[in-house]
Amino acid sequence: MVFTFLLCYVVLAVATTKQPLSEYFGLAIGSCVTAGGYAIGTISGGSLNPAVSFGIAVSGGTPLNAVFYTAFEIAGGLLAAGIFMSTHAIEYEKDDDIPK
Repeated sequence: MVFTFLLCYVVLAVATTKQPLSEYFGLAIGSCVTAGGYAIGTISGGSLNPAVSFGIAVSGGTPLNAVFYTAFEIAGGLLAAGIFMSTHAIEYEKDDDIPK
């Protein structure tokens, strides 16, 4: 959940803002995937995507684990979206509301 949150938050922060840092977002996102893969590689195979985690867990013969992995990764993504919305509120203002 933690590394899925981290990855989702970084993608939202660097690639979806009104003024993205286009020359650095690949490095930031790749660093999150690499750090997450090394940190949780032995636990989940380094999967940060709920669909991939579900497929890995089901193919291993444990559907209950598939539900748990998927639920926690979806929760991480939703948490990232909520925190992004609260910390980057200016991204949701209309252009008319922004003082110049």
